[in-house]
Amino acid sequence: MLDYLSEIDRLFPVRNSAGQKERFRSYALSEAAKLGLSMAVREDNDGHANLVFSDPSSARVIFTAHYDTPRRSLLPNLMLVSSQVLYWAYNLGVTLILLAVAIGAAFGAKALFRLDPSLLAARMLMLAVYAVVYFGLFFLMLKGPANAHNRNDNTSGTAAVLELMRTLGERPDVAFILFDDEEKGKKGSKAYAKAHPEIKQNTLIVNLDCVGNGDTFVFCASGKADSNPLYTQLQTSVCQSGLPARFYRARRAQMNSDHKSFRQGVGVCACRYKPVVGYYTGRIHTSRDTVAEPETVQRLASALAAFAKQQADRSLPF
Repeated sequence: MLDYLSEIDRLFPVRNSAGQKERFRSYALSEAAKLGLSMAVREDNDGHANLVFSDPSSARVIFTAHYDTPRRSLLPNLMLVSSQVLYWAYNLGVTLILLAVAIGAAFGAKALFRLDPSLLAARMLMLAVYAVVYFGLFFLMLKGPANAHNRNDNTSGTAAVLELMRTLGERPDVAFILFDDEEKGKKGSKAYAKAHPEIKQNTLIVNLDCVGNGDTFVFCASGKADSNPLYTQLQTSVCQSGLPARFYRARRAQMNSDHKSFRQGVGVCACRYKPVVGYYTGRIHTSRDTVAEPETVQRLASALAAFAKQQADRSLPF
């Protein structure tokens, strides 16, 4: 059986530039054609090219992932899924580090050039050094060089969706979308949701992001998704499959991905657990994002496929 995770990681390890993403899209469309799925590239006016398979308008559940890859961050992007307090504390700590470096550079310039801080020109120079360093570091955090290693973020989620496509095939109740430009602020999924308000409001979206490195799968559901009977059936099916999983509502967990563009979005990631820290995913946006296991991806895809098949003959209200 084809191992999508390893193949995509080998052939398309970086999907950041227009050319890199186009080559991957050709591959994904070719795979879908082999599987007999209807498919389309939906490109909006801003150039976000989402890959859509089967018919989302008739689907009761849509499995999604983002196929673009991130820039390399100066500091690790640590996903602290089950603790919003630690999540915000970590991001505050990152901001304080940038501020400290910028302030240090400003006072370093003062010492280097022996500036008199009582003079307006000296103050302006120190302020300029501070601004250049702070915003330069912030720019590198968001727009640094393309990360060369993206096996977990999000080759793993992309591979899981392709595996679901292979297992489920073409069917009216399920669709699949690979979103573009999640790493630029979920722009691909936001554009798709804006263009399809009915799907945005009423369709259960199960989004897979960083699902290859961890021993527990965390599901983070919006309030509207959490009250959807279809999501209740998903939880039951996942537990019956033996998949190690934890379920949270969005207000109790922090997972920033494309599911947030939809009212009935559910985010899924693979996590590890540490006392105090809780469930987390590390290494992403760094050169250490080299660990994701095909067996982990396959296990998740199998559980989700079993859920989809169980719903084929059911008529659950939304």
